[in-house]
Amino acid sequence: MSLGAAEKLKVSPKIKSISVTEDKKLLIKWSKVAGAEKYAVKRAVDPSGDFEHLTWVKKCEFTDETALENSVYWYKITAWKKLDGKKTSTKTSGVKAGIISDIKPPENVSAKAESKKTAITLNWKNRDGADGCVIGRRNDFFSQIVPVAIVEGESFTDEGIVTGQPYHYSLQYFKKDGDSVLYGNFSNEAHCIHLDCGRILSAKSLHGKRAEISLRLVAGADGYIIERSESPDGDFQEIGQTKDGLDLRFYDKVPKAFKAYYYRSVSFKTVNDIIFKSVPSKKVVVKSKI
Repeated sequence: MSLGAAEKLKVSPKIKSISVTEDKKLLIKWSKVAGAEKYAVKRAVDPSGDFEHLTWVKKCEFTDETALENSVYWYKITAWKKLDGKKTSTKTSGVKAGIISDIKPPENVSAKAESKKTAITLNWKNRDGADGCVIGRRNDFFSQIVPVAIVEGESFTDEGIVTGQPYHYSLQYFKKDGDSVLYGNFSNEAHCIHLDCGRILSAKSLHGKRAEISLRLVAGADGYIIERSESPDGDFQEIGQTKDGLDLRFYDKVPKAFKAYYYRSVSFKTVNDIIFKSVPSKKVVVKSKI
């Protein structure tokens, strides 16, 4: 067995979606793990409780026909394969919840980082008839969505966040029915991160019409975009980016000697294939040499 095959199996499956079928069953779909021979599907009625083994499947989907209406179920997936005659598994996927309900989820859920305070604001399209909305959240250190607030209306500002930490939100409506509460389906996840804009610590001119830009480290950033303008109030254009979040030095070849150029930086991070950017840093000026 090659080392490459073993390494591929170390990639955990990710649950892509849990949806309700036309005949009111829960359909769970997850990402394929290269080299996996089968997947174990586990379920719990409480995310902090014990997960029971439901079945083994070879495909990257499973329909839970035993799920009851108006009950929340939590699922997780593990990929398996024999290596050198022994069974081996990946780490378990993150936990994701599903429910069979006639109450449809909030639509057009979006998440945006605030620029003037450490917070993320959620917006969504409201539906008539709901008595409230449960805001669920997870971050990269916790595998399952947990409730953080119950609100009315179509927006919520989450101020209990940490800069540089990706957050993932899923919303769920509920309706009061006498002494009971009926919960609706979960919305698609909205992803966001609040990034510090960072700062250019120093900028100096070098011979050969070059400029050296030194940056301050930003927690959680994948890298830094460098923008340049020929005037302090002009349009800034991206001229390049660093290779990663620990690369804090950037060199620029400017078009002309003995001319002032203005620079600023933008932190960025990719979360679930979406690129999030900070607001630009304060600008600095460099006068180029010959």
